[in-house]
Amino acid sequence: MYEIFKNALKGNYELVDMLNKIAEYYIKGNLSKEEKEELEEEARTNANPENSYAPIMEQLNEAFKRIEALEDRVSILEGNNPEERSEPVEEWPEYVKPTGQHDAYKIGDKITYNGKRYECTFDGCVWNPDEYPAGWKEVE
Repeated sequence: MYEIFKNALKGNYELVDMLNKIAEYYIKGNLSKEEKEELEEEARTNANPENSYAPIMEQLNEAFKRIEALEDRVSILEGNNPEERSEPVEEWPEYVKPTGQHDAYKIGDKITYNGKRYECTFDGCVWNPDEYPAGWKEVE
């Protein structure tokens, strides 16, 4: 089973799916702990962000923009200033691990991670700069 995974990690795959499969076969006893850890590391290293849920994220981002615009219109109709409802956003917030694609980082998002500032380089990033360095650009 180990060799099959090694070969699969040379092709295109979605990281979360691959990590789940590796864990499944480890639980079934088809992989040793060392093999599991090696495969997980290689899967993360070779992951291609293009295989993520980027198209779905684009649709979700558009939906969120429309929702925000509708909230602003309703707020105006109710006699409120939509600018007042928005809380200021910290420019370089601490990195928070996304729980899924719905809160994944997108191009241009800024974070602070281990005392350094980073900017996200692709949509749908669910990894920190240590786990997937290609997903982040350090900013001085």
